[in-house]
Amino acid sequence: MASWHETYPPFEVTVQRNDEVATITVSGELDLATVPLLSAAATEHDDAGLLVLDLTAVTFIDSTGVCVLIEADRSCARSGSRLVVLAGDGPVRRVLDLCKLDDRLALVTDHPSPSAEPGALTGAGAIVAPWPGLTGLDG
Repeated sequence: MASWHETYPPFEVTVQRNDEVATITVSGELDLATVPLLSAAATEHDDAGLLVLDLTAVTFIDSTGVCVLIEADRSCARSGSRLVVLAGDGPVRRVLDLCKLDDRLALVTDHPSPSAEPGALTGAGAIVAPWPGLTGLDG
Protein backbone atom coordinates (compact mmCIF):
# COMPACT_ATOMS: atom_id res chain seq x y z
CA MET A 1 0.00 0.00 0.00
CA ALA A 2 1.39 3.37 -1.02
CA SER A 3 1.76 6.08 1.55
CA TRP A 4 0.93 9.67 0.70
CA HIS A 5 2.85 12.30 2.60
CA GLU A 6 2.81 15.98 1.88
CA THR A 7 5.38 18.23 3.44
CA TYR A 8 4.10 21.55 4.76
CA PRO A 9 6.31 24.51 5.54
CA PRO A 10 6.88 24.98 9.26
CA PHE A 11 4.88 27.65 11.03
CA GLU A 12 7.00 30.60 12.07
CA VAL A 13 6.39 33.99 13.62
CA THR A 14 9.19 36.54 13.60
CA VAL A 15 9.09 40.08 14.94
CA GLN A 16 11.14 43.06 13.89
CA ARG A 17 10.65 46.32 15.75
CA ASN A 18 12.20 49.63 14.75
CA ASP A 19 11.15 52.66 16.76
CA GLU A 20 7.39 52.94 16.32
CA VAL A 21 7.00 50.22 13.65
CA ALA A 22 6.63 46.56 14.55
CA THR A 23 6.48 44.01 11.74
CA ILE A 24 5.28 40.51 12.53
CA THR A 25 6.05 38.09 9.72
CA VAL A 26 4.13 34.83 9.64
CA SER A 27 4.75 31.79 7.46
CA GLY A 28 3.03 28.43 7.19
CA GLU A 29 -0.55 27.56 8.13
CA LEU A 30 -2.49 29.95 10.36
CA ASP A 31 -5.09 27.81 12.09
CA LEU A 32 -6.40 26.73 15.49
CA ALA A 33 -3.06 25.18 16.45
CA THR A 34 -0.89 28.16 15.46
CA VAL A 35 -3.09 31.19 16.15
CA PRO A 36 -1.96 31.52 19.80
CA LEU A 37 1.60 32.31 18.66
CA LEU A 38 0.45 35.13 16.38
CA SER A 39 -2.02 36.39 18.97
CA ALA A 40 0.70 36.60 21.64
CA ALA A 41 3.08 38.46 19.31
CA ALA A 42 0.37 40.90 18.21
CA THR A 43 -0.67 41.58 21.80
CA GLU A 44 2.94 42.17 22.83
CA HIS A 45 3.46 44.76 20.08
CA ASP A 46 0.02 46.43 19.83
CA ASP A 47 1.55 49.56 21.40
CA ALA A 48 3.69 50.25 18.32
CA GLY A 49 2.64 53.29 16.35
CA LEU A 50 2.25 50.99 13.35
CA LEU A 51 1.83 47.22 13.59
CA VAL A 52 2.33 45.43 10.28
CA LEU A 53 1.24 41.80 9.99
CA ASP A 54 3.08 40.34 7.02
CA LEU A 55 1.02 37.31 5.98
CA THR A 56 2.38 36.94 2.45
CA ALA A 57 4.05 33.60 3.33
CA VAL A 58 0.93 32.15 4.98
CA THR A 59 -0.21 29.12 2.98
CA PHE A 60 -3.57 28.61 4.72
CA ILE A 61 -5.82 30.63 7.03
CA ASP A 62 -8.95 29.42 8.79
CA SER A 63 -11.63 31.24 10.79
CA THR A 64 -9.47 31.35 13.92
CA GLY A 65 -6.80 33.12 11.89
CA VAL A 66 -9.36 35.64 10.66
CA CYS A 67 -10.54 36.18 14.25
CA VAL A 68 -7.01 36.92 15.48
CA LEU A 69 -6.65 39.59 12.79
CA ILE A 70 -9.89 41.25 13.88
CA GLU A 71 -8.82 41.07 17.54
CA ALA A 72 -5.41 42.58 16.70
CA ASP A 73 -7.18 45.42 14.87
CA ARG A 74 -9.38 46.07 17.91
CA SER A 75 -6.42 45.91 20.28
CA CYS A 76 -4.42 48.37 18.20
CA ALA A 77 -7.39 50.75 18.03
CA ARG A 78 -7.72 50.64 21.83
CA SER A 79 -4.05 51.45 22.30
CA GLY A 80 -4.08 54.24 19.70
CA SER A 81 -1.89 52.45 17.17
CA ARG A 82 -2.59 51.36 13.60
CA LEU A 83 -2.72 47.86 12.16
CA VAL A 84 -1.85 47.05 8.56
CA VAL A 85 -2.18 43.56 7.11
CA LEU A 86 0.24 42.78 4.33
CA ALA A 87 -1.97 40.20 2.65
CA GLY A 88 -0.33 39.78 -0.75
CA ASP A 89 -2.50 38.15 -3.40
CA GLY A 90 -2.51 34.56 -2.15
CA PRO A 91 -4.77 32.54 0.15
CA VAL A 92 -4.93 35.14 2.92
CA ARG A 93 -6.15 37.85 0.59
CA ARG A 94 -8.73 35.52 -0.97
CA VAL A 95 -10.15 34.55 2.43
CA LEU A 96 -10.23 38.14 3.69
CA ASP A 97 -11.94 39.26 0.48
CA LEU A 98 -14.51 36.45 0.83
CA CYS A 99 -15.15 37.56 4.41
CA LYS A 100 -15.57 41.14 3.14
CA LEU A 101 -12.88 42.37 5.54
CA ASP A 102 -11.24 44.65 3.00
CA ASP A 103 -13.37 47.48 4.42
CA ARG A 104 -12.64 46.54 8.05
CA LEU A 105 -8.89 45.86 7.94
CA ALA A 106 -6.15 47.90 6.30
CA LEU A 107 -5.06 45.40 3.63
CA VAL A 108 -2.01 46.27 1.56
CA THR A 109 0.19 44.46 -0.94
CA ASP A 110 3.43 46.33 -0.10
CA HIS A 111 5.02 47.06 3.27
CA PRO A 112 4.08 50.64 4.21
CA SER A 113 6.86 53.14 4.66
CA PRO A 114 7.40 53.95 8.34
CA SER A 115 7.77 57.63 7.44
CA ALA A 116 4.54 57.83 5.45
CA GLU A 117 1.82 59.97 6.92
CA PRO A 118 -1.61 58.38 7.42
CA GLY A 119 -3.52 58.56 4.18
CA ALA A 120 -0.38 59.55 2.26
CA LEU A 121 0.49 56.10 0.98
CA THR A 122 -0.07 55.85 -2.75
CA GLY A 123 0.37 53.32 -5.50
CA ALA A 124 -0.81 49.80 -6.13
CA GLY A 125 -2.15 48.17 -3.01
CA ALA A 126 -1.67 51.26 -0.90
CA ILE A 127 -4.10 52.72 1.54
CA VAL A 128 -6.35 55.28 -0.07
CA ALA A 129 -8.28 56.54 2.94
CA PRO A 130 -7.17 58.31 6.14
CA TRP A 131 -5.94 55.86 8.79
CA PRO A 132 -8.43 56.18 11.65
CA GLY A 133 -11.51 55.82 9.49
CA LEU A 134 -10.31 53.47 6.80
CA THR A 135 -13.20 52.90 4.45
CA GLY A 136 -11.62 51.30 1.44
CA LEU A 137 -8.42 49.92 0.13
CA ASP A 138 -6.88 49.57 -3.25
CA GLY A 139 -5.46 46.27 -4.37
